[in-house]
Amino acid sequence: MAHTALNDDEITEYFDTPDELDKKIKTLAQFIRDSKQFVVYTGAGISTSAGINDFRGPSGVWTARARGIVLPPPTVRNPEPTLTHMAYVELMKQNYLKFLVSQNCDGLHLKSGISPSKIAELHGNGNCEACAKCGKVYYRQKHVNQYEHGTWLTGNTCTVPNCYGRLRCTTVAFTQSMPDICLNKAMQNSQICDLSLCMGTSMRVSPACTLPCMNLQAGQKMVIVNLQKTPYDKNCALRIFARCDDVMSMIMKELNLTIPPYVDLKLWSDEQWLKDFENNWPFRTAGDKGWFSGNM
Repeated sequence: MAHTALNDDEITEYFDTPDELDKKIKTLAQFIRDSKQFVVYTGAGISTSAGINDFRGPSGVWTARARGIVLPPPTVRNPEPTLTHMAYVELMKQNYLKFLVSQNCDGLHLKSGISPSKIAELHGNGNCEACAKCGKVYYRQKHVNQYEHGTWLTGNTCTVPNCYGRLRCTTVAFTQSMPDICLNKAMQNSQICDLSLCMGTSMRVSPACTLPCMNLQAGQKMVIVNLQKTPYDKNCALRIFARCDDVMSMIMKELNLTIPPYVDLKLWSDEQWLKDFENNWPFRTAGDKGWFSGNM
């Protein structure tokens, strides 16, 4: 929301010099090689190159609203995963990256090919609906844009026999509780993490901002990649001021890995993937009424 916007000093962007960045990339690459439980935490900044505005950057959504500025409508109608998204896919494929925690609800991580069992989308997913009655989750081809504020009802009905629960969008608003199953999974992976890489996040939204440093006392290293300073910079083993795509391009080159191109996997039509999604995408406990108004 606009009241969470940063002040003029806080939105100032910084850039490492080429020499500084090169040294930091080499250090981060070695951190990744040495890690046994590498977890990435992502915010809106990793999707700006896909044409999606961030929230607290100089031209972010909340920054603009706080200044009374009306942002133009998005020019990209169907955003695709970025170089950074696709780099995560390869890092996971090569068994470097063990888990991903995201505050984004743009759906690009799943579209990129990240397994539903390897991600916790703390703020939901714009392509997903859920039945509060039985807990079944549904993945849709397009964003679920039609819903009623407060009840979050989409007008669709659960297909589980004898359930007939009303479906709701899964994106999490400021007034809603966090999805408990999803948050628990994120916490479990954060508690055993030995390297946390935070990318494109201002580290201002709780509880997401507390997860990457849950295991610091046990020797975990935390790395933050963000153009703005964050409240957690002093806790970092490494702090990088550069664009996410630039960092991931350099990291993958340092690790001698190739970033795969994005291919539309048409997940919404893949029966095996949909079954995996329904069984493994973490969301909320069935019967939980704490995230919407009105009756079940």
